[in-house]
Amino acid sequence: MNNKLCNCGSSKLFSLCCEPLLCDIKLPSTAEQLMRSRFTAFCIHHHQYLVDTQYPGKRTTNKFDKLQQNSEPTIWVKLTILQTHQGQAEDNTGSVNFSALFNENNQFYKLNEHSTFIKENQQWYYLDGQPTVEETTLKLKRNEPCWCGSAIKYKSCHLK
Repeated sequence: MNNKLCNCGSSKLFSLCCEPLLCDIKLPSTAEQLMRSRFTAFCIHHHQYLVDTQYPGKRTTNKFDKLQQNSEPTIWVKLTILQTHQGQAEDNTGSVNFSALFNENNQFYKLNEHSTFIKENQQWYYLDGQPTVEETTLKLKRNEPCWCGSAIKYKSCHLK
């Protein structure tokens, strides 16, 4: 069993949170759960899950290749769910407002997005989003855990 915490920020073990979704063992029951699992998929470069959970009418033929090319230099750091509207198990539509912190080429960025989701045949899909990205700074003290999730103190990891 994997004892690692899930990247989605739920404070649950990966094996009990997003892993069953990413391995097609179960389907997300809410729009927020799909949002969290998609963030985790970005973190671990599970591009096929990102393609599969995008609404079929919005998929492009080269989406997988684009995701693979664009994701390599990106380290996703933290997901914060700001608000959800509908998107519960009994709903067919929903939206999630979130922010995500990421690092690309030693620069931090904050992605803010209002994402919309649709459920068809009991499966939630990402429909589209309204993203904005801005540069940001991350202020960590030397003895705090590093932002990369290594469990090493910042001073001994990325502060070097």
